[in-house]
Amino acid sequence: MLAQRRLTEAQLWRRLEGKGHPPEEIADAVARCKDYGYLDDRLYATLYIEGARKAVGNARLAANLVKRGIDREAAADAVAASTQDERARIDAAYAKIVRTGPNLSYPAIARRLERLGFPTPLIYRMLRERAHATLGEALEGTEA
Repeated sequence: MLAQRRLTEAQLWRRLEGKGHPPEEIADAVARCKDYGYLDDRLYATLYIEGARKAVGNARLAANLVKRGIDREAAADAVAASTQDERARIDAAYAKIVRTGPNLSYPAIARRLERLGFPTPLIYRMLRERAHATLGEALEGTEA
């Protein structure tokens, strides 16, 4: 099971439970896997965050980890320690949204970014910066 893909403790527990193993055997197996280094929730969280394909906010990353069985505090710590900046992720998400829907209004873009788990202050700060940059480019184009 662990040879195919990395699992959290909770995921391994659920799989073994689903196969009908008694709780005592599951606890023993999980403990042995942890001792041998086959299970490491912190490493799982770090690899999950670094390998995330979709640009989402810190809140969404932490929620996804909790959904996979990582402790809420460990998930928050892993997200905070991530080398990926939330600002870089929101820029990537914005670029994708604009690329797929070039005529979307700023409120529509803000709603999409909010659904991706980005904090509202960051969303509106980034949108203001984009609006100022766009307006500045438009004004420069009319002066020529």
